[in-house]
Amino acid sequence: MENNKIELNKIQSNLSFSYLHAVVSRAGGICEQTNRDADNMGIDARLTFSGKKKIKIIDINVQLKSIRQKPIIVDNKIHYSLTAKQFDKYTQKSTTPFLFILFHVPDNPKDWLSLSENELILKKCSYWTSLTGAPPCEGNSTTIFIPTKNLFSVEQLQTLINKLSEEKELRYES
Repeated sequence: MENNKIELNKIQSNLSFSYLHAVVSRAGGICEQTNRDADNMGIDARLTFSGKKKIKIIDINVQLKSIRQKPIIVDNKIHYSLTAKQFDKYTQKSTTPFLFILFHVPDNPKDWLSLSENELILKKCSYWTSLTGAPPCEGNSTTIFIPTKNLFSVEQLQTLINKLSEEKELRYES
């Protein structure tokens, strides 16, 4: 049973990268999975885009998490718990914008992916937040809030890129 759970977690993680890569590619960007050293810094992927305003090359660091269980949603915000150590990694000051992306898959692994000659369907979706400006963690853990309006989609990503291209900062919404 334990090996099965580990294997499911690995598949789930790989599907979260597939989702990220598909959205970023469709939005015209480059998505690179980072190595172990960057992962230890809380960075799972780096995204690169061409900006159209003041900033011409836009890089974004990404931390990916994924869940199978139904997320806790209150007031249109997903509640997600992090340890203090994780939170501190994800809120470090950086010259590169940072996105925390939560990938949600159906509870039943058989429902995660289906395909035919006409389509490839990856079930459920991802939500994003910036943790810049998040209140500090007090204690051993904290809960972050991810607005359900922040669906990680091509359109949302293009809006973020335009904002960053105009030298605007992505801020945490509590």
